[in-house]
Formats: sequence, C-alpha cells, structure tokens
Amino acid sequence: MNHFNNRKRPTIEHVYAETIIWQCSGCSCWSRKEFVHVEQPVCPICKSEMKREAKVIRIE
Repeated sequence: MNHFNNRKRPTIEHVYAETIIWQCSGCSCWSRKEFVHVEQPVCPICKSEMKREAKVIRIE
C-alpha cells in the first residue's frame, strides 16, 4: 500500500513588506500607490475619499 498523501510538502515562506496604499474612508477598498495615477483618488466602488496609509502586504 502506497501512502502518497503522507508526503510532507515543503514549507513555503512568504515575503512581506510595508507598502504605501490608498485606503477608502467609506468601505474596505484599497489600492497600492504605484497603481494609482491621480493626486487625490476617489474609491472606485463607493466614490468616497481615499487616504494614504501604510500596510504590510505579502509580495511573494
């Protein structure tokens, strides 16, 4: 009997970095700074003002 399901998978270590984002003040929408090309963006979902913040995100 083969036990293929008992093989250990290699652990993957994720890489995180603090990144500047635009966070919506009305909903949970956010976007990374490098994808926003206007000086003061508006939320594409609820049209609220977006504020510049820092967030730790997974990059790999």
